[in-house]
This record gives sequence, C-alpha cells and structure tokens, in this order.
Amino acid sequence: MSRSSSFAPDFYRVVEAAVKQAVANPENINADGSINWNFVDSDCFMDVNPTERCTALYYELWEEACDAIEMETV
Repeated sequence: MSRSSSFAPDFYRVVEAAVKQAVANPENINADGSINWNFVDSDCFMDVNPTERCTALYYELWEEACDAIEMETV
C-alpha cells in the first residue's frame, strides 16, 4: 500500500514540521508525560491551514507524521 507522503512529499514535510513543533510544545503534554494528540491536532491544523479541497490529504499526512513520531519515541 502506498503512503500519501509519496504522492505529496512537499506537503508531507510541511505537515511533519508542524507535528514536530506541536509535539515539542509543553502545553501539548499531559501531566503524565503523554502527548495530548487533540491539542497537537489543533495546533497543526491552525499552522498548516489546509484548504477545504485538501483537508482529507492533510489528515492522511498528519496521521503518517504522527505515526512516524510515535515510532521514534518508542
């Protein structure tokens, strides 16, 4: 199965950078040290500001970036 990032690598890099920045924000960390993904989602969406036509692609790329970051922290 192809990943969305292979179809839109530049957009993926923008989304990935937004996710990394949001994950590093102390306001997005729960008291137990876990990541509050709802806050990360909100920060990233506001930062990237995808158009209505590319919102679905944005969320596919966002999921891929989040999965990659979770794998890095394991």
